[in-house]
Amino acid sequence: MEELKQEIIDVCKKLGEKGLLVRTWGNVSCRVDKNTFLITSSGIKYEDLTTNNIIEVKIKDLSYKGDILPSSEKAVHAACYRVRPECNFIIHTHQVYATVAGTLGLKKIKTFDQNDSRVVIPVASYALPGTDKLAENVARRVRKYPENKGFIMANHGTVCLGADSEEALQVALDLEVMCSNFLIDNCKTDMRHCIQKGFCSHLENGEIVYDHNDTPLGIRRIHEYIYSKRPDVNYIIHNKSEAIMTVSRRANHLRPLLDDFAQLVGFSVKIPSRDDGHERGSVHVKKNCNAVFAFNDGAFCLGATEEDASAVALILDKGCIAHTAVMRFGEGHYLSVLDCIRMNRHYKKSYSKLADNK
Repeated sequence: MEELKQEIIDVCKKLGEKGLLVRTWGNVSCRVDKNTFLITSSGIKYEDLTTNNIIEVKIKDLSYKGDILPSSEKAVHAACYRVRPECNFIIHTHQVYATVAGTLGLKKIKTFDQNDSRVVIPVASYALPGTDKLAENVARRVRKYPENKGFIMANHGTVCLGADSEEALQVALDLEVMCSNFLIDNCKTDMRHCIQKGFCSHLENGEIVYDHNDTPLGIRRIHEYIYSKRPDVNYIIHNKSEAIMTVSRRANHLRPLLDDFAQLVGFSVKIPSRDDGHERGSVHVKKNCNAVFAFNDGAFCLGATEEDASAVALILDKGCIAHTAVMRFGEGHYLSVLDCIRMNRHYKKSYSKLADNK
């Protein structure tokens, strides 16, 4: 049992090195026998995982022992193990390009693999994360496509199945390459997922400290305005990635296409439609939104800690890639306002509980 737990941890580290798993997003599991599986716990950073954070769960009823919560997506894993008795390892990620492809409203992605052979990637219909409905939707696609091992959950992420950890990991890697190629061919979104820092700052003893002494006055005014409106914010990362820059000059409203965007960034992001000289009044600072756009100058990503602000910057970039892909593709599936509000509130509540327990 300990060897299987360590194998899960090793796979999580490999996925992190490949950029497919970040922070606490996603989860990994391994079948123990026909009745049980092991899965990563909820809310633990992958670099902090120990064997104590790998939880044994019953496939039949999702019961488990102990006080540490297993991943909220345990029902998805259990459903896949029921449908695929030959499956012994499952990886669920929020990897960028496969997740973005899952926002286009398609039931399946038709693309090509590395050998130029035509492949079909099934997309499970959207449902709120952590729900039985999501598990049912995934199980339905896994059952319908018995030859497939890689699946997309609409607006959420991926499920990658394998006879062992090596196969599941390769499925995840292949899926990302194929979806990246699909987006380039069909949406003209050859965009690198990244944080491209502009002018950032943080608070020290109530005083603003800028990363660059030459931060322009107009940008300083925006930072001052954000801190005055958001006393919960201690770090601001100015992200000027290609995707965020594109959205900052071409959109006026960013609606969530991704679960993690609604949870971490917010459910309604306004974007100034014209440049007012970087005056503070030209930006929109809201209590329930952790991104502040400036016209044609990227976005300021907010957090209580530097890590939180970096997480917002990463998720915002992925959300902007998704927005650009949907605009260029001509159609997409947006999350409902009600679902976004539910996820945002649930995430904040769950995150605060986990923080209190640390």
